[in-house]
Amino acid sequence: MIRRIFLLIVGLALLLACNKQQPGEVDGNFTFQAVVADESGLIPVDAELGYAPVANAQVVLESKTYYENTTTPRRITAETDNRGCVEVAGLAGGEYVVTVDKELQVEGTPQPIHLRANKIVELYETSARMDTIFSQLPVLSNIVINEIYYAGPQNKSHYFYDQFVELYNRSDSTVYLDGLILCRGRQYHNPLMDSLDYVQVLYVYQFPGEPLVGREYPLAAHQFAVVAMDAFDHSKYIDTALDLSTADWEFYNPYASDVDNPAPNVVNAIPENSTDFMINLVHNFVILADGTGYYYGEVSEHDYQYIHVPIRTILDGVEYSANSTSQKELTTRVDAGFAGVGISKYSGKSVERRSPGFDTNNSNLDFVNIDHPTPGYQHE
Repeated sequence: MIRRIFLLIVGLALLLACNKQQPGEVDGNFTFQAVVADESGLIPVDAELGYAPVANAQVVLESKTYYENTTTPRRITAETDNRGCVEVAGLAGGEYVVTVDKELQVEGTPQPIHLRANKIVELYETSARMDTIFSQLPVLSNIVINEIYYAGPQNKSHYFYDQFVELYNRSDSTVYLDGLILCRGRQYHNPLMDSLDYVQVLYVYQFPGEPLVGREYPLAAHQFAVVAMDAFDHSKYIDTALDLSTADWEFYNPYASDVDNPAPNVVNAIPENSTDFMINLVHNFVILADGTGYYYGEVSEHDYQYIHVPIRTILDGVEYSANSTSQKELTTRVDAGFAGVGISKYSGKSVERRSPGFDTNNSNLDFVNIDHPTPGYQHE
């Protein structure tokens, strides 16, 4: 806390000397100012400044009030200086999602690492105002969960078997799915979850191949991979359901009477689990992990075997809820918010990242609700 207060004082002084960067059009009288300091340890502390400046980082202000067209929010891009300082003047009043992105080349890491910070800024006063960002910059996975379709199509038959999870390679080079696991979270609020070194899940489905070292199942740069609950044309049964016959992968449980459709399998790894990869239609979470180290945890009073997935192995996680006031079930260290607020079951709606791979580890910011699922491509 003392360190943050010191940084705040230093940051406010530095902001007075920031170089102004005008947006493309001057449409208001508000000013956004920030000093961005790294707390990941990957950027050294500057002895003179007293903090680790995130220099030459891209800063994007995305308006939640104004749009270029019906689907594209107004965005303004700037860059921090060598002190991590940025100022953007001439902004219209409103609410903005501010995202900081810094690419670093770290010794011993073959590919650049992206560090990010984010904040929601409200500019509603009648004169220019000052703001500051001091955020932990998370190290992000190259593979993320890009879309989850869980609500089910519009129907009166309680049909929801066209669920899918879509992955995306947000990097500029090929990554490998070998041995990765997709897990459905346990629907339970544990008040101690933010201090535990694991996440509790109901079941584990695993890609073939060896975790970390396998090179048999590539995912090319900026490509999607759709994993369907059942990879067939569901519209044959419910006309509002999805055709998933061309899905890249299918969740398959060899320990149950599950139909094996003609798609590569992501296989249930826990023999005690006799269900397909079904997720709740209103509130649940899904995690993607590297497939190493998961282990048996508690057994419920109804003899259901829970699984523990170590935090250190988790690549991405998304919690969704129709209600913004729901209690969190996934630790905020993995996801600090909720996707899907306002989506009701059997609505045919889906949750997708606001742009491919956009990730701040806060689903309130990262995801938008879309009226129709987009398996294998991004909404426009």
